Amino acid sequence: MTSEFSTALSLLGIGMITVFVVLTVVVGVGKLLIRVVNSLPEESKELAISTRPSLGVDPKKVAAITAAVDHVTYGKGVITKIEKIDK
Repeated sequence: MTSEFSTALSLLGIGMITVFVVLTVVVGVGKLLIRVVNSLPEESKELAISTRPSLGVDPKKVAAITAAVDHVTYGKGVITKIEKIDK
């Protein structure tokens, strides 16, 4: 019985150490990824949409969509394209 108990404790210890090591690696890689992404230069926040009447997009609708995206994303969202989806 002591041999089985010893084997069970050693498997428990190896399993816990493995989980700890894997989670430590995941947290480390996550933090590294955050640092790398935050160090990249930020793109221009200018509106990239053309509001010419020839595109068929009403400037009032563009303003409403822009305001909604700005509100929901706390000023971090950027609209790059508006297109109508036909059903």
